[in-house]
Amino acid sequence: MTVEFALLLPLIVLFLFGVSEWGIALNAANDQTHISSEVARYAAVNEDPGGTETLQSWGRRQLDQKGTSNDEVCISFPEGSEIGKPVKVEFRSKKGLVPVIKSLKLKTLTIPIVGTAEMRIEVTPSNYAAGCA
Repeated sequence: MTVEFALLLPLIVLFLFGVSEWGIALNAANDQTHISSEVARYAAVNEDPGGTETLQSWGRRQLDQKGTSNDEVCISFPEGSEIGKPVKVEFRSKKGLVPVIKSLKLKTLTIPIVGTAEMRIEVTPSNYAAGCA
């Protein structure tokens, strides 16, 4: 009995660790999609809640408060910046898997996490510009 347990324990621990890492990555993707929708809405109505900082920086700061890092926020106009055309917001980051390996100073596996949102422009953009931050 103990021999079988000793053989299966590493596999069970690896499975449980993988499930928890997958859940953390899924939560990060959900957060990115939520914040990108919020930034897209501000962009659609030409609002910049950040005051002196750019809309991209404001969105990135909102996501940083959720505990993620290494983010890039991009705002683009796929069809132009006229009223009725879409504004696209995209959050990109990478999630490092298996932090135990990271502590051993080995190269870690990473997966890209992307959250996107598109909304129709309602007011001609003047308070923000396309680009990444």
